[in-house]
Amino acid sequence: MSAKLDGGAYLTSFVDAVLDKLSSILEDDSVLEGNYCSQELLGRLEKSLYEVGPVLDDAEQKQFTDKRVKKWLVDLQDALYMADDLLDELSTEAAIAATQTDPGEMIHLRYLNLSGIPIVTLPESLCKLYNLQTLKLSYCKKLEMLPSRMQDLVNLRYLDIRGSDSLKEMPKGMSQLKHLNFLSDYIVGKHEENGTRELGALDNLHGSLCISKLENVNNSREALEAKMGNKKQINILELKWRTEGYIVDVETARDILEELQPHRNLEELSINGYSGEIFPDWLGLSSYSNVTKLILLSCKNCRQVPSLGQLPSLQHLEICGLDGLERIGGEFYNNAESCHQGTPFRSLQTLEFRRMRRWREWHLPNDFDGFLKLKRLLIEECPVLSGDLPAHLPALEELTIYRCEELACSLPRAPKLHQLTVDGSKSFWSAGPHDVVILETKLAKYVVEWLPHIQSPCLQNLLIEGCESAISISGDYLPDSFQYLRIQDCSELTFSEPLQHMSLTEIYIDNCDSLTMFPLGALPNLKELTILECPSLVSLPGLGFAAPHLEELYMRDCPEMDCFGEECLPPSLTTLVICNCQKAERWITSNGLQSEGLTDLFLSFWNEVKGFPGEGCLPASLKYLQLSYFSNLETLDCKGLHHLTSLQQLRIEECPKLENITQQNLPASISELHIKGKCPLGSKLEEMNDPRIQYKRGRFML
Repeated sequence: MSAKLDGGAYLTSFVDAVLDKLSSILEDDSVLEGNYCSQELLGRLEKSLYEVGPVLDDAEQKQFTDKRVKKWLVDLQDALYMADDLLDELSTEAAIAATQTDPGEMIHLRYLNLSGIPIVTLPESLCKLYNLQTLKLSYCKKLEMLPSRMQDLVNLRYLDIRGSDSLKEMPKGMSQLKHLNFLSDYIVGKHEENGTRELGALDNLHGSLCISKLENVNNSREALEAKMGNKKQINILELKWRTEGYIVDVETARDILEELQPHRNLEELSINGYSGEIFPDWLGLSSYSNVTKLILLSCKNCRQVPSLGQLPSLQHLEICGLDGLERIGGEFYNNAESCHQGTPFRSLQTLEFRRMRRWREWHLPNDFDGFLKLKRLLIEECPVLSGDLPAHLPALEELTIYRCEELACSLPRAPKLHQLTVDGSKSFWSAGPHDVVILETKLAKYVVEWLPHIQSPCLQNLLIEGCESAISISGDYLPDSFQYLRIQDCSELTFSEPLQHMSLTEIYIDNCDSLTMFPLGALPNLKELTILECPSLVSLPGLGFAAPHLEELYMRDCPEMDCFGEECLPPSLTTLVICNCQKAERWITSNGLQSEGLTDLFLSFWNEVKGFPGEGCLPASLKYLQLSYFSNLETLDCKGLHHLTSLQQLRIEECPKLENITQQNLPASISELHIKGKCPLGSKLEEMNDPRIQYKRGRFML
């Protein structure tokens, strides 16, 4: 909300829009007929909005220094939203009534909003509302036809049918609507009376326009009759053909698109379903100096991309579904028709290539110097693309390569990169800012080898998941900016050199079958280490020296790992979890766990011990102890517990053979004892009838 306020003129324009809508309703007697209270309230609202207008500019400047002014603006904005919704509701109610009322009673109606109403047809009587200026029919999903006499609405200025996708064609005679200055969509019909010739007469159109069902245009003459070059106020244009189920000669298709050339004031262009093999030359002319956005979708026969590199203002380019394209070459960067060839794509900020199934080569000229402002590059579902990407993208912030398994190449130098995704999975991974994500891809090896060349300080997290190919990581590979390392489900993972990294604060390793050694060098900032399901891992040497400030250590399903030798655990460690780690279990029960700062200990799936804990087995600093799924534990050894003078909470879960306790009382320091699941000791503690013990829902309170 505040972002909108900071825009300066946002509220001023919003007030003007609400006033226009309000004036239309107050001038239309049919909307509030007989409802004098509402008329009075809306009249007062109109007066208030006229009065507030002159002070908005001043208030929008003062909001940055005066919190009270900003709050007033926020409250005003909320009130405007509510008023706008109310006016839409009133207009909608009037519109529904209009479809059921004698048009003679609604003759003065100027504004009619039926948006979102599930109507299939509109009554022909609607066309007798000769004073109607605004007709909104957006997202009427079931609407199939407009009234046949739409041409009679001679005062109509605004017709919005966006999202009404069931409409089959335009009614005949739309050229009669001489005052129409906004038409969201023109659906080309099969007859001359509702074809492109009717559109040609509408030269006063402003803003955006979508022309769909262009497959109904038979030849270039009909396309020329649309007179797109005369529509100087159209700045957003979408040209749509049906993408399947029709046949047209590729030369005819190109001629049709040639004649649909828009005026050079155009700012955004989308071409969807074009069936020609090449695009007309006008598409890349540098004289289209205002074009900032260009989208080419599902042009399945195209064998060559248009020459777009010399569009001076082009910022956003999306090319998708060009199934016939195999190579992008030099024609992409320079247009032979342009007189002055400058730096290719000098203004481009986002570039997307998607679903290009035959695209094999992206040719880049020697000493290529384009894409200097490119911030986002996406290459998605281009399964046979190989070769190189641009070598240097100085402004690149986000790079995504999705399901392009042949693209085994060096990645660009990108000193400002803050998000990298290389994903070969079936479900697209949405990476966050500062992430490097390598997911289920055969390209993992190449990406990992490229990591040392990352210069960006913005990347902080490395996530590698589901990669079956061999990956060898050296401590030298990780850029200094990385703080988080996660490797999961990588069956051929190895570490060739110790991790020596000043910034890493968290490491997570999970389900890496072949990992036998995890060498740690100098990790002074490491706070959390998790190692799960690494059945071959036997060594985690020097943990106390490598990570002197480690606070949390989690180990699960690592049966061969033993990291509890002399001076192994750092004194900073406060939380330790050991689950189903047989060698670690034997070490602790035989030698004791020496960690003077440990406060929270979680032990689970220990299957060998029968009595626990022995005297001196656990550190006296413990405050919380949990024993879960000790399948053979028979005796709770209170000698070991009485040594734990700081212990406050003890949790015992699913220990089916635990029924003995060595003493008749527990340490005085314990304030909570939780017993959950199968555990015979629970009933025995209850039988002890110790006055300090209270039994409640499996929980014992001392």
